[in-house]
Amino acid sequence: MIAAEAALLVVDDNEDNRYTLARRLRREGYENLTMTTNGREALDRLKAQPFDLVLLDIMMPDMNGYEVLEQVKATPALRDIPIIMISSLDEIESVVRCIELGAEDYLNKPFDPTLLRARVGASLEKKSLRDEVRRNMNRLMQELEAARALQLAMLPRQFPACSPSHPIAVHAVMEPAREVGGDLYDCFYAGEHTFCFLVGDVCGKGASAAMFMARARSLVRITVDLWQEWRTDGIDPGELLGAVNRELCQDNDDCMFVTMFLGSIDTRSGLVSFVNAGHPRPHLISSTGETKQIDGKPALPLGVRREARFQTRALQILPGDALFVCSDGVFEAMNGNADLFSIERMGQLLAQAHAAEPLEIVRMIRDAVDAFTGGAPRTDDLTALALRWRPAGTAAAHPIS
Repeated sequence: MIAAEAALLVVDDNEDNRYTLARRLRREGYENLTMTTNGREALDRLKAQPFDLVLLDIMMPDMNGYEVLEQVKATPALRDIPIIMISSLDEIESVVRCIELGAEDYLNKPFDPTLLRARVGASLEKKSLRDEVRRNMNRLMQELEAARALQLAMLPRQFPACSPSHPIAVHAVMEPAREVGGDLYDCFYAGEHTFCFLVGDVCGKGASAAMFMARARSLVRITVDLWQEWRTDGIDPGELLGAVNRELCQDNDDCMFVTMFLGSIDTRSGLVSFVNAGHPRPHLISSTGETKQIDGKPALPLGVRREARFQTRALQILPGDALFVCSDGVFEAMNGNADLFSIERMGQLLAQAHAAEPLEIVRMIRDAVDAFTGGAPRTDDLTALALRWRPAGTAAAHPIS
């Protein structure tokens, strides 16, 4: 910080001390000086205009320097202004008290010119560095917020309406633990009678996981589009994820990987073809109220081994049945006592909601996790997707009572 640009506030009830201090500061190039004679006036000035440094006398009538320092540090808008305490007191107790209250430094009267130059310069330099860090942090937060909005915009927020020709009711949510996350979901029709859905979870957190998540989702979409363009047979989730896996392994120097559950439903028959690439097993929610996890040992996550093969499995669901797929951030959510939300608790809630719409199922689980964790910080992204097969003639689901 250039000395001539620094705004300094000098607070001292003694006119001779103010004159001496101002003269020595001007010799060092500090021209932007404001003088006040008491603590209350100093507080008014600090609230009215910005200052880069305050030189504050301790022994003043009405309101002493300790009291001014306490009020400044208790005011969020002022607490970061560096304050150098000045006093004829040289007791160590006074120095300690000032530092404990948040003073930047301490100067004894009469002022030593060399010491004054060094401490004022050092305090201003530290403030300049703190201001630069704060500007960078603010810019980073703005960029992360923009990245969060962009990432969430990549995931569907408007879901296909359930109708006789498209008999899948679906809803999903993804809530990052940080500004951006590594979870993903997607759902779309890949043909007149084929509905695809997926939930994934990238290893790690933050920007790198978010970028890998975007890559994984885009590859699935692109591969499905190419399959429809080049092939006439139905989509095979195992072959599809095999192609996605080979691309994710390409140039993967950071050894990132993503677990993923990918399924496709024949909307005419209710036959679900799926692959579980290292992801938590989904729940099948019967229209009669029975709830269970889908059998099948998970395969390797995507991005681990280029030559990995993924076996397509099949599951027959009945009219009115629902599927619930989530990331481990749901059942591994912890409260303040480090207790897990647990798969068992989640299964019990899903059984209670067996007749609910997918939107209500997802909302109920999310609200239950929030209530369980309370104010505990979330350590993992939360992603959940629910869908229900409702062919023509199937009664609509009922709201949760």
